[in-house]
Amino acid sequence: MKKLLFWMALIVGIVALIGSCAKKDEETAATAAADNTTSTDNTTSTTSYISTTTTASGSITMGDDTLSGVYASECLTSASLIAIFVNANVWPSEVKAYGNVFVVTGSDNISIELYTFTDTSCSTSSMSYKTVSDNVTVGSASGSNYPVTYNNQTQALTVHTTAAETALETLYSNAVNFIEGTPYELSMSGVFKYGLWTLSGTTWYEADDSSSATPTSAGTVPHVKQ
Repeated sequence: MKKLLFWMALIVGIVALIGSCAKKDEETAATAAADNTTSTDNTTSTTSYISTTTTASGSITMGDDTLSGVYASECLTSASLIAIFVNANVWPSEVKAYGNVFVVTGSDNISIELYTFTDTSCSTSSMSYKTVSDNVTVGSASGSNYPVTYNNQTQALTVHTTAAETALETLYSNAVNFIEGTPYELSMSGVFKYGLWTLSGTTWYEADDSSSATPTSAGTVPHVKQ
């Protein structure tokens, strides 16, 4: 049981960690925007963003700005970051890419999501995580960064391949039976979190959240409003 609880705590932290890690070897938001309209053969290329089935609703006020709808990262392929979770046996070796989605689901409700894929174009799913939180409270800005607090309520884990199913069942010492395509929901009992959010126009950034204090560094992975 202790081992199961340890891995539950580790899995819960993955979504925020990857959403806030430096996007090494990936395009910046400005470069991506330029790529959207520039091509050597006079055609328009389109950046691919991660999609979600979560329905957006309501809005959250951040100073003079309003956070609403769906914000998604590009398809990310940092081999060094992927290796960390593959080597820790949290992800199966089939994972080649990942991406994040942030959804405002109410006036103080959010869904922070992580998706992993078996290909570098983020078209074939391996596993996904959805962390649902409520009681979002936004503090006073420091520059363009806003301290926030919220309570994590649940996290749903979904495996989409046999390799992903095997990896998570092994991780949980076979104490959990995962079924491909069926979310397995973990209760987080209202875990209190401190975060740091940045909103720049239609781009949102999330720092790695904490259970003890507001993060001191802003997130670096751009999530673009869809």
